[in-house]
Amino acid sequence: MDELAGVLDRRAEALIIDGLLVAVVVGALGYLVGTAVVGGSLGGLGVLFLTLEFGVPIVFLVYQAAFEGYYGQTLGKRARGIVVVKDDGSQCTWGAAIVRNLLRVVDMLPVFYLVGIVSAYVTDDHQRVGDFAASTVVVQAE
Repeated sequence: MDELAGVLDRRAEALIIDGLLVAVVVGALGYLVGTAVVGGSLGGLGVLFLTLEFGVPIVFLVYQAAFEGYYGQTLGKRARGIVVVKDDGSQCTWGAAIVRNLLRVVDMLPVFYLVGIVSAYVTDDHQRVGDFAASTVVVQAE
């Protein structure tokens, strides 16, 4: 198997792991807050749905940028053995992490990360739009 193609597979797996992690944590907190503030399990479910729809996307972007800016990898990327670095091989910076994750919105278009997937498959370094803008690449961790 091509090493870079393997990184693409692991990127997708890491995205799923991170998405589930954020959804579970934010959803659980939303449910608990809803139950306490609104009252009862129905209130908790209402706030749960609101946090899943509006809170998760925001928390997900902040989580991705924070972990990549500080560690170079999220928990999902760490579990899958990949890391974000600058295209010159240096450590990912906070600015680069913020840029690549803000442009994740473009990579998601029109559905299911289609722009990001196509971009990653047709470029030599398998970069999505956010990676181009931030001058980053995702590589196998050492």
